[in-house]
Amino acid sequence: MTVKMTLTFNDETMETLRKKAKDEGFERPSSLARYLLIRSLKENKQAEITEDEQIIQVPVDNYRELQGYAEVRKFGNVAAFAVISMERFMKQNSLSEAQKRRVEAKYGINLLR
Repeated sequence: MTVKMTLTFNDETMETLRKKAKDEGFERPSSLARYLLIRSLKENKQAEITEDEQIIQVPVDNYRELQGYAEVRKFGNVAAFAVISMERFMKQNSLSEAQKRRVEAKYGINLLR
């Protein structure tokens, strides 16, 4: 489920967000605000990381290329681009019912919603 949220900022705060978004490689201040909010929530929750939520560190040889692509396509950063790409790949290449049952049995999760 996705919920839309509206935030109201004064002109000074909005200008600060615009500058920081540009410096950080985000196309829009709203993308930076969303990223900062989610990152802050996750950092506050670090001690509570469960098996369903993990931090993945992956070395990549073409980071600059990925960063440029993420910026041009308005993903904001490489991490956001990676998450969105994985979600899209999983939707386009979904598991069969038998594969879902095997994953459910191995990890004790419910994929057959």
